[in-house]
Amino acid sequence: MPQLLYLGLFVALFGSQLLILFFRWLGFNQFSPVPRLTLWIAAAAVLAIAAANSEDWRVRVGLEWPTWQSMGLAILAAAILFVVLSAYVSVRGKWGAAPPKQLELQRNLLRLPFSHRCFVVVTAAVTEEVLFRGYAIGVGQHLLGSVGLACVLSIAAFTLGHLRWGLAHLVTVFVSALVITLLFTFTQNLWACIVVHAILDGIGVLVMPVIAMRRRAARSTA
Repeated sequence: MPQLLYLGLFVALFGSQLLILFFRWLGFNQFSPVPRLTLWIAAAAVLAIAAANSEDWRVRVGLEWPTWQSMGLAILAAAILFVVLSAYVSVRGKWGAAPPKQLELQRNLLRLPFSHRCFVVVTAAVTEEVLFRGYAIGVGQHLLGSVGLACVLSIAAFTLGHLRWGLAHLVTVFVSALVITLLFTFTQNLWACIVVHAILDGIGVLVMPVIAMRRRAARSTA
């Protein structure tokens, strides 16, 4: 039923944000297991909707087995994003201290066990790519009749969905979304996008908070 496909598009674009807001209203930390698990449910739901309404849903969503070319482009995209975003963070750091929301985010992440932080990285990489790239663009372009419109909606929803992390963080989110969206439209492969997302979040969630906290501790004792 076409109506279900449009419902899936709504879930893909806004479902994760609404779920996080709902669980924050209930008092859950955004990194706690329950909100994270519901993101897997949302991703599974849109895949089920796509599978029930399209014979070539795997191709549309980008779940075909990746080629060496697509994976090579994924590594290249991750390297470019790492250099660009590192330069941006470095320049922003020279303007003053990190925003309070970013410091709070880093503290919350560092309170989590390493295994839990890995779970956060994998969840974000898989579920957000399924929702915002695989379905919102892969299926959305056929529903909306325009791949450009599907890409714009995906980037806008993905960027604004991270508003809770602070305005300063939105630049990195927007640039990442733009590059990963271009990667998806060029390769039509969701696995390549998941790899890029996992690399970036792995650096941002597993490595950078530790480095940032150690630097601040060193400055305070100097």
